[in-house]
Amino acid sequence: MRQRAIILFILAFWLGAAGPARAEEELVERYYTMIDDRGKVICRTAHRVTPGDEYLAADNRLYRVERLEGETARVRFVRRARLGLAGVKPAWKAWFSALWAVWAGKRQVQADEKRPIAIFHTHSDESYVPTDGKSSIKAGGGIYKVGSAMAQKLREQEIEVIHDKTPHDPHDAMSYERSRRTAAKLLEKRPVCLIDIHRDAVPRDEYAESINNTEVTKVQLVVGRQNPNRSANEAFAKQIKAAVDKKYPGLIKGIFYGKGKYNQDLAPRLILLEVGSHTNSREAAERGAAIFAAAARDVLYNAGRGAVGGPMRRGSYTALFWLLGIAAAGVVLFLLLNGGALSRLGGNLKQEFAGVGVEDRSDDGSDSSPDDPG
Repeated sequence: MRQRAIILFILAFWLGAAGPARAEEELVERYYTMIDDRGKVICRTAHRVTPGDEYLAADNRLYRVERLEGETARVRFVRRARLGLAGVKPAWKAWFSALWAVWAGKRQVQADEKRPIAIFHTHSDESYVPTDGKSSIKAGGGIYKVGSAMAQKLREQEIEVIHDKTPHDPHDAMSYERSRRTAAKLLEKRPVCLIDIHRDAVPRDEYAESINNTEVTKVQLVVGRQNPNRSANEAFAKQIKAAVDKKYPGLIKGIFYGKGKYNQDLAPRLILLEVGSHTNSREAAERGAAIFAAAARDVLYNAGRGAVGGPMRRGSYTALFWLLGIAAAGVVLFLLLNGGALSRLGGNLKQEFAGVGVEDRSDDGSDSSPDDPG
């Protein structure tokens, strides 16, 4: 009975893990407010917040959600992050990456190779009320124009951009599953990075900003906590923030680490951006996106160049994970289904080693080891 329960648990785990990408939920006409132990508001977001989520604020102070009180998230200060070290690999990690590249048959990216930046929109309906008239426009949201503004700024700097405008409506729990197919197709174009552009749904002042007396919106980066590429995507997000902070401090309002994947398990440089809120004007969001693109240009374009394996390979590490996991599960199932297999294996090994001890002695009974001083 116990063996059957364990078998069912393992099967349920693997079948559940291998199922469709879990949707990342957002609130509608409501939002969460993160507050520290001093009563200071750290962030407001329409992303569903759960204990364990984290937020790296504009001043690089990292907070972690401890508990929820309705739509108030109580957070505690963890540490101050050092973005200057983002993306620097320890020697052992670089060595492992090199071995993996050889094993996977990846090739060295040539210095003169040009690859595009890819942009798409999971929530293709998202719009900006002051300009678009409403917060949602099916299959034609104002968010497309914000993406176009970013793409245009990158093209002005001689960077190839693929701006995919595939709609993924409706804006429901399966949006990320639908956009996952779009992201997978874009990855076949071998982009240096992939950007999923959204807008938030919080009060206007959360994103309102002014640069050179011009109204713009801030930008928020989002990293999924539950994906095998979290470390790589987090390093990429921190590199972006460090680069933009040098030119426009405060333009990036923070990095939200939320429960979920946001399709970031597909690639190590797939980042989600929130450009303004539905309460900001779309023109301000377009300017914010353009300024962000200009400031982050070098990181966005050069992140994958010159690195072993360069192009993002969809599912490489994930496939290896599943192969190893399935193999391990198979071994466990075999041992459980063959109750005496483990004990028989131990007995056989014991006999083999006992036999080796006998065969190592010479015919006359003396030890033939060359280390014997006799």
